[in-house]
Amino acid sequence: DILVASKNIAKRYSTGKDHIKGTTDIALTIFDSMKKVHGMGARERLLLQIAVQLHDCGKYISMADVAECSYRIIMATEIIGLSTEERKVIASAVRYNTTEFVYYGNYDDGPEIDRERYLLVAKLTAILRLANAMDRSHHGRLDDGKLQVKGNKLIISTSYAGNLALETMAVEDKADFFEEIFGIRPEIRQKRRV
Repeated sequence: DILVASKNIAKRYSTGKDHIKGTTDIALTIFDSMKKVHGMGARERLLLQIAVQLHDCGKYISMADVAECSYRIIMATEIIGLSTEERKVIASAVRYNTTEFVYYGNYDDGPEIDRERYLLVAKLTAILRLANAMDRSHHGRLDDGKLQVKGNKLIISTSYAGNLALETMAVEDKADFFEEIFGIRPEIRQKRRV
């Protein structure tokens, strides 16, 4: 019911269906491949799914301030089955998807957010940013991507034969924050065809 409600909200604000589906699949693959690293469970996976569903809803109001508009839409919309704190986590992850992340000592999203929820926001933001970067072209070039943690790297292997310059640059742009949060650096590896 919660996912259906978030999909309806996304639909109401005209988000791109193909990009949302592709980004959701990638985000959940990242989440599932890193279970031993991030220590999150099923409820956090659901919050990530909702964050991905709603990460572009602010474009309906303003293309110049998508992050803030998305945050306000999520905070102003009741989603049955989610607490206000969970909505705040989702809204914050969506906000920091495209804006500079605010660190704990400078965090100004209200006095009620504790360190544990703040860390959850950071983890969801890192995964959302990476998933969004992996579908930067909105053409699903990394849909076949296999993810595997090897040492201090998250290897993204793909057999896509075309040009991945856009996705590679986008992933590299988000890699520092992802590595800061999880201690693992994402890296795209394109399988060579003979």
